[in-house]
Amino acid sequence: MKHQKKIKIIRWIARIWSILAVLFAFVLLISTLMENRDEPASTIFWMLFGLWFVAVLSLLVSWRWEIVGSILAITALVSREMAVFYLSGEFLGGFWMVWLPVLPPAVLFILAWREGRKIKESQTPREIYD
Repeated sequence: MKHQKKIKIIRWIARIWSILAVLFAFVLLISTLMENRDEPASTIFWMLFGLWFVAVLSLLVSWRWEIVGSILAITALVSREMAVFYLSGEFLGGFWMVWLPVLPPAVLFILAWREGRKIKESQTPREIYD
């Protein structure tokens, strides 16, 4: 019972963090759209922002399917950094600012999924075959 409470706390921390990340992403999107009325942002900017936005939205998928959403979020972050490296030839120094809103809740969702899986496996009766 104590272990399930720990999983529930981890899951809710990840959910609250993901809500904050989604709100931050929408504020950033709206402010970018409002700021660039005269001169639209470059295609590269929108591609990189889009990959980050996919990572953030994947956190919402994690509410239902923890492992799927988390893997999607982490994959989108890695893909974004690979695109930055491919396009510029170097890694951005401030990549942690992009990863910080997304990576911790994704890791927490993975931990909650793994711990929940352990509990389910321990409760499943094992049949012995001769």
